[in-house]
Amino acid sequence: MSSDEPQPPIWARPEPRGRGARPALSRKQIVDVAIQIADKEGLEAVSMRRLARELRSGAMSIYHYFQSREELLDLMGDTVGAEMLVPDLPDDWREALRAIAHRGRAAFLKHPWLLLTLQERPRVSPNLLRHIEQSAQAVSSLGQAGAGIVFAVDDYMIGFALRELAAGSHEDRAKGIAKRFREESQEPYIRYLLESGEFPMLTQFLALDREPPRNTFDDGLDWLFDGFAKSKGDSPL
Repeated sequence: MSSDEPQPPIWARPEPRGRGARPALSRKQIVDVAIQIADKEGLEAVSMRRLARELRSGAMSIYHYFQSREELLDLMGDTVGAEMLVPDLPDDWREALRAIAHRGRAAFLKHPWLLLTLQERPRVSPNLLRHIEQSAQAVSSLGQAGAGIVFAVDDYMIGFALRELAAGSHEDRAKGIAKRFREESQEPYIRYLLESGEFPMLTQFLALDREPPRNTFDDGLDWLFDGFAKSKGDSPL
């Protein structure tokens, strides 16, 4: 291949040989360290210089394995994408989508930088294609309408994970919001608004002084599945 021809993507290129007398690194070693840094400190902390320091190598040595930081990000995303794959996909479409959603949510919570990487660099990598293929297999019995429930589950899973990353678990977040709302409701201006009679439902909620309703990740999935099944004429779960 001449130097003028475009290079294949990083996952399609063979592992380069090591240089000099030092033991050869591997792309996997470099990517694993990069993922550890990103998990702890964020994606902005990942640089060729930082990786060279962690691996006790030179920055130019890292460029022997990756032509750019963007290639490193691509392989990081593909590596973590493997965590989103379900080892044994259930036959039932509901349970298959549930398993896929749980794997995706777990990957995003473990690697918060992953969502940003996918948004900025939506490269079609091998493991991303495998993830899409599994989703297609999960709803193969539903015909063309199956794509709609896949998108809905993806949107729900990503939104749920984003809120967890920003403000903790749903239970902790709900309790915190309820506590803060009750405390602020004692402020004179808020009391004036509540006593105006314009907000009967909020006033009733405060008077009950109860815990917020249970709403787990699986609850939301069940509501999506039941609604889709009803629209398709199936019997609900």
